Amino acid sequence: MDAIRSGDLRFRPMYTTGYVLSELTTLILRKKGHEKAMDTLQRIRESPVVTVLHPDAAQFAAVCSEFGRFDDQQISFVDHSTGVLAGEVDAEHIFAFDSDFRTLGFSLVPDDIELPEK
Repeated sequence: MDAIRSGDLRFRPMYTTGYVLSELTTLILRKKGHEKAMDTLQRIRESPVVTVLHPDAAQFAAVCSEFGRFDDQQISFVDHSTGVLAGEVDAEHIFAFDSDFRTLGFSLVPDDIELPEK
């Protein structure tokens, strides 16, 4: 997180989705309160480093299709959304601790990628 904040992380450009931002904001609201949740939301939305993606109608249909296709998995709709949108921007890596993204064909940062020592 320090590398993201300082701009030293080598993965660029950086994306998130409106769905992930929703999950994050709700988590912070419950753990730290409304003020901290609003601050986090505002910082991410105004960040020159992070682009927030929202699916259009065709992408949303693709998410629904992918969710249906993985009927033998417990991969969340939000994770499928992230995977579809990441594919749209040719992302290879996902900053996550959820191994479901490997099932969707992505490598995880930091688990699968060697990061420089501090």
